[in-house]
Amino acid sequence: MVSNIMLTLLFLGAVLVAYYLSPPRGRWGVLLTASLIFYLSANPWMVLMVGASACWSWFAGRKIEAVETPGTKRGWLLGGVLPLLGILFLFKYFNFFTVSVAELLNLAGLGASPVTLKLILPLGISYYTFRIISYVADIYTGKRKSEEHLGYYLTYVLFFPQILSGPIERSESFLNQLHGNLIYDSSLFSEGFQRIILGLFKKMVIANRLSGYVDLIFADPENYPGLAVWLAAFFYSFQIYCDFSGYSDIAIGMGNLFGIRSKRNFHYPYFAKNIRDFWDRWHISLSSWLRDYIYIPLGGNRVSRIRKYGNVLATFLVSGLWHGDNWTFVVWGGIHGIWNICSRRQKGEQGGFLRICWRTLVTFVGVTLAWIFFRADSLGKAFTCLRHGILNFSLSFSEIQGTILPFTGDNTCAAYFLTVCAFLLLLFLYEWGQAYGGGKGNSGEGEYGKGFCLSAFWLAVMIGSIVLFGVFGVSGFLYAQF
Repeated sequence: MVSNIMLTLLFLGAVLVAYYLSPPRGRWGVLLTASLIFYLSANPWMVLMVGASACWSWFAGRKIEAVETPGTKRGWLLGGVLPLLGILFLFKYFNFFTVSVAELLNLAGLGASPVTLKLILPLGISYYTFRIISYVADIYTGKRKSEEHLGYYLTYVLFFPQILSGPIERSESFLNQLHGNLIYDSSLFSEGFQRIILGLFKKMVIANRLSGYVDLIFADPENYPGLAVWLAAFFYSFQIYCDFSGYSDIAIGMGNLFGIRSKRNFHYPYFAKNIRDFWDRWHISLSSWLRDYIYIPLGGNRVSRIRKYGNVLATFLVSGLWHGDNWTFVVWGGIHGIWNICSRRQKGEQGGFLRICWRTLVTFVGVTLAWIFFRADSLGKAFTCLRHGILNFSLSFSEIQGTILPFTGDNTCAAYFLTVCAFLLLLFLYEWGQAYGGGKGNSGEGEYGKGFCLSAFWLAVMIGSIVLFGVFGVSGFLYAQF
C-alpha cells in the first residue's frame, strides 16, 4: 500500500468514511489506528520500533518539563534524543561508516574488511526522527509545553499521510489542531481535494513520465550522446521536483480532508533568483528544521564570520548526509553550502525583467548541475556524467536523434519527447501564473496554504491529463528512500 498511489487513495477514502462517522473528540483515534495499519502494511515489526521511539520521547519530554535542575533537564534531553540518533545511525549509516573507514585504511596500506549489516530501513525513519527531535528540543528550550495526551502525540508522530516523505510538521500546529476538535470544513476539504489533484498531476503525468529516461541515461551515460546527459540532468531536476512536491501536495491535501492544515513545503523553487532564495522555497520544512535545530544552535549569525561560514557549511553537509548514506549526497550538500556562503556577499535583488530572468536561469542551471551528484550512484559516475557531457557534446542531427531515442527505443520517441515538453510547458505556465500572475491559486494563500484554489480551467486540464496521460506503472516516491 505504501508504494502504490491508487491503493493509498482507496485506503484514504475508507479512513475518511470512518473518520467523519466518528464523534469529533474521538477522531484522533481513527487517525492513529489508520496510521498504525498503514505502517503495518509496510513492515509489521518496524511499527514496534517507531512506537517505542515515540513513547520514549513522550516520556522524556514530560521529564524535561517536570525537572528544574538545568543539568537534569539537559540529561533528559540527551536521553530523549541520543537513542533516536543511535537507531538512525544503525539502520541508515552504519554500513556507510564501516565501508568508508575500511576504504581509508586500505588507502593507508592497512588491510581492512568492512563489517556490514543487512537491515531493512524503517519507513520514514528520517522524517519521524526529525519530528521527535524538534518536539523534545522545543520543550527543553521552553518553546512549548509537553503533550499530556500520549494518543495525540502518537498520532502526530505516525500521521500516515506524512510519515512516508514528510513534510516535517512541527508539533505545535498539529497537536493544537487535535486539541481543537477536528470538524468538517467544506472549504478546507475542497482545498485538500484540489491539492491532491495538483500532486497527482505532478507525480503521475510528469515525474513518472520522466523517470524511465533519467534512469536509463544515468545508469550508463557513456553509452549515449553527451547531449543526452544534459537532457537527463535537466529532466531529473523536474522529475525530483514534481515527484517530491507532488507528494507534499498529496500529503498536505490528505491532511486538509481531515480538517488539518500544514505549512506548504514548496513555493515554486525554480523561480528562485539566487541559491538562498532557492532554499527558502525548496523542501521548506527540512530547510527550516535545519536552520532551527542545527544552524542556530551552532551559533548561527551570532559568531565571527569564519565560524558563521563553518556553520553554514556544516548545516548543508548534514542536509546532504540526511538524504542518504553515500558520498554523492555529502558532496551535493557541500556544493550548496559553499554556494550559499559565496552568495551571502551579494547585495540586493533589484533589477529589470531581463536581469531577474538571468539570475533565475543561472540559479536553475547551478541547481541542476548539483543534482547530477545527488542522482548519480557514485562520485565516479557523477564525474563520468560531467566529463562525457562536456567532451562529447554535439548538436548534430545524429546526436539529437540519439538523444531522444532512449525515450521509447523506436520511431515514437519524438512524440514521447514532445509530449514531455508539452507537460513541462503546462507546469511552467501554471506556476508562473501562481507566482507572478496573481492567479486564483496564489491569491490570499498564506503560510498554511489557506485560500488555495485551482481555477476551473486548471482543474479540468490536470484531471484530464491524469486520466489520459498518467503513467500508473511507476510506484513509490523518490524521497521515500531518503
